This record gives sequence, C-alpha cells and structure tokens, in this order.
Amino acid sequence: MGRYLDALVARWWLPVLGLVVGVALGYLVALGGKEVYRAQATVYVGTPYGPGGNVQVQGLNTNPSTVARIARGEETINKVSSESGMSRRELRAGIATRPIKSAGTAAARTAPNQLYVVSVKGSRRGEVSKATTGIAQRIVDVVGGYARVKIKSFKEEIASDDKQLAAIDQRATEAQSALARASGSLERLAIGTLLLTAEQRRGTLEQDRLQAVQLLALAEQVEFPQIIDRGVATKTTAKSPRNSAAVAGLIGLLLGILAAILWEPIMVRAGRA
Repeated sequence: MGRYLDALVARWWLPVLGLVVGVALGYLVALGGKEVYRAQATVYVGTPYGPGGNVQVQGLNTNPSTVARIARGEETINKVSSESGMSRRELRAGIATRPIKSAGTAAARTAPNQLYVVSVKGSRRGEVSKATTGIAQRIVDVVGGYARVKIKSFKEEIASDDKQLAAIDQRATEAQSALARASGSLERLAIGTLLLTAEQRRGTLEQDRLQAVQLLALAEQVEFPQIIDRGVATKTTAKSPRNSAAVAGLIGLLLGILAAILWEPIMVRAGRA
C-alpha cells in the first residue's frame, strides 16, 4: 500500500488528467447525443385530515413511494400508452419522478412531501405532452379517493341543511300568520313556543352548515390533489450532460489512478525489452 501511495503522489497529474478528460468527453458526448422531447408536470398530492379537519392522517398521500409506484405501474403504462400514442417500451423508459423538497426549518424538510415533478421523455412532442398529463392525472385520481369521498359527503350535508332550513322558514312563516290570527292566550303561547323552537333549530342547523362549509373548503383546497403545472414538451438531449460528465469523470479518475500505479512497472518492462 505504501508503494501505491508513493506512486500516486509522484504521478498525481495522471488521476487529475483522467478526471478532466473524462468530464470533458462525457459532457461533449451528452451534448452531441440524440435530441428528444421532455415535458414536466407538477402534482400536488394533497394533505389528508381526519373527519373533524383538525388532525392529519396517514394515507397514500403521505407515503413517499406512492407517486413513483403509480407513475411506473403497469396499469398506468397501459392506460397512458393507449391515450397518448407512445409505445409502452418508450414510455416506461422515459418516466421520471422526484419530490420537491420543502425549504425552511428541519421539521418542514422532514415532513411528507406534497409536491412532485413528473416528467416524460420521448421522440414526439405531442405524445410526450399527452403522456405527462395522463400520468399526472392518474396520480391525482388514485391518491384523491379519500378527499373525493369527503367532498361528496360535505356537499350532501350542506344540501340537507339547506333543505331543512327552507322547511323551517316555511313553517315559521305559517306560524307567524297563525299568530296574527290567534285570539286566545293559550293559542298564542303555543304558537310562540313553536316559533322559539324553530329558531333554536335554525341556529343549530346554521352552525352545522357553517362547519360543513369550512370543512368542504379544506377538503377541496388542501386535501384534494391537483395538477399545478401540466408543462409543455421541449427539446432536450437523450442523456443528461451533468450525469454523463460525472460518470465519465469517475471513470477517467479511476483510469488515471490505475495508470499512476502501473506506470513504473510498465516503464521498467519497456526498458528491459
């Protein structure tokens, strides 16, 4: 090991040269590669809350593997391939997903991700755009089941409250008319009690309706997933210049280290020959 370290120190320029040449070649190869199209969509997966809207719950939205699994699932591949026109093979090879990390405090960075970027690469612009939107919509459809049920439930609750409030208004109007025609004190007392009970019931229903409206807004605007940005397909290279340069640079560095270690034995043998 000491001999190898001495060789590296003596010929340090070989690993450096290998790294520089590798990075340059990798970058040039990537830039000279075949041009393809890529589209990106930003998906908000939603933040699920319990029925009362005050406690977050765990679900598909909070699992960090959900988006990638849905995007690359065979059902998604088959459906999006049929709708976009891309072949299943090309679509499967061109899909990529990544979370958008939260900035700020450590707690924010470790919280479940709500934003993801879904991208697709392919040879035809229109197909790539359709495929990206199709995958993003598929993610929204799958993870949005819980919020969709809550939205439907709250809308039905609000409609029921509206119906009961309208019935109370009608009965109150009739009671007011009856109160105006009443002659006896007992009759007027009974009608007055009826009106008081109706007003109390109205207050309870209005409070219930207000809470349902607030929870509906929470479900629609916070819990329900949506596509924020559908993106437009643009030209790009088939290989990432950054990744290609990094891989080629690593290979060049390893070759340079190997050359520095084997330099002296090779030169000795060459001199004997």
